[in-house]
Amino acid sequence: MLRLSCLFLLSLLFLHCEREDDLLYGEWRGSLVTEDGDSLKLDPREITFDFRPDNRYEFTSTLRYQEAGTWRYDDGYLFAQDTTQPTNPERVVSVEKLTLDTLILRMKADSAERLVTLLRTSAPPPQ
Repeated sequence: MLRLSCLFLLSLLFLHCEREDDLLYGEWRGSLVTEDGDSLKLDPREITFDFRPDNRYEFTSTLRYQEAGTWRYDDGYLFAQDTTQPTNPERVVSVEKLTLDTLILRMKADSAERLVTLLRTSAPPPQ
């Protein structure tokens, strides 16, 4: 009985220690963009991310903006370095929510606070 209890506790610990950044892997498409609580007049579906397990990403946004580079996730923050231009600084955004199907990013746009809600468009990563 004691062995079974220990095995159960170790299983729970293993499941709890799953890397949260694994949930980022895949393709995401914008569904809502708000600034200081108000919806912005843009098509959020133009915003896409593709996060790959090799820590590379591709990003598209409104006005045909595109970038690609490297990413990392650390303690609730997403760090992205656009490598298409040599002088682009690393960007940091807060990950407000990350589930199998929803990603919400919080960032500053000038002095305003912007929330970008994205929905997964690819199959979720294997669990």
